[in-house]
Amino acid sequence: MEKICYPDNVVFREEPEGGILFNVDTGELKLVEGVAWGICDFIEKRLLRDQILQKLRELYPDETEIEKDLDNFLEELVEAGFLLTEE
Repeated sequence: MEKICYPDNVVFREEPEGGILFNVDTGELKLVEGVAWGICDFIEKRLLRDQILQKLRELYPDETEIEKDLDNFLEELVEAGFLLTEE
């Protein structure tokens, strides 16, 4: 299971319309809504990647690309410096 977490310089804040990821070092913001907000909330709650995938499968049982979509979103966050991963 892959552990994922926000770096110390990244803050996740819930907003009425979704959420914001904020890098305090660079001032960069990323707005997240819908499923992306839910994933960020799961990360904030320290769920592992496999646990997040299981929750998404329960919430969206008809989605056939859910694992690919999750991994693409997590990779996007890693590349932007909003997320750390480790095995």
